Amino acid sequence: MAKSASAKGFDYRGSLIGVDASPVNLDILIDDSATLTLGDAVRIDADGNLDVVAAGEVILGILQGIVDQSGINVFETGRAGNTDGSTLSGDDTITVSSTNSSASDRKLQGRVALTNSYNSKWYNDSNGTLARTNLFQFFDTVAGGDQIDQASASDANGQFQLIEIDPDGDADASKGIFVVNEHQLGASALDTATTKVAA
Repeated sequence: MAKSASAKGFDYRGSLIGVDASPVNLDILIDDSATLTLGDAVRIDADGNLDVVAAGEVILGILQGIVDQSGINVFETGRAGNTDGSTLSGDDTITVSSTNSSASDRKLQGRVALTNSYNSKWYNDSNGTLARTNLFQFFDTVAGGDQIDQASASDANGQFQLIEIDPDGDADASKGIFVVNEHQLGASALDTATTKVAA
């Protein structure tokens, strides 16, 4: 499932432990009226459904696709089945129906690459220039969950941790490789008092 050229988002760039394997994917029901784009950082909300993360929220994974009840990619050319009430935008974005979670003929799901360990490396083109002093600092995403907010750099906490700058070697210091720091699934760097599932 491809992303459009203008899309931001996170792309898998291998593992820190040297294993050439992609993260495990899980299909999860999308929350009503949600707008999702491939590459978004996503979470389970208080309704038990999938939605985009906001800055500071824990991360379940990275959106890899949108599928119908049969597991079929809704972005396939000419495919309209089981998307009633939903709007497809290009080949990577969907706004689902306001009854997606309840209508039996809808129930579209997001295919999520789970990020429950620090092993997976994620490429992202941040919204600012990353400096060498930012290495191993922590960052939150912008509100749309698709881009690192460079101004959120912190020595203490954040959703992602920067481990490499300019990974493509094209002298573009806005690009980086990140690992997820604040997980919704399993152990997290967050303290135990922090709410893991929120509205």
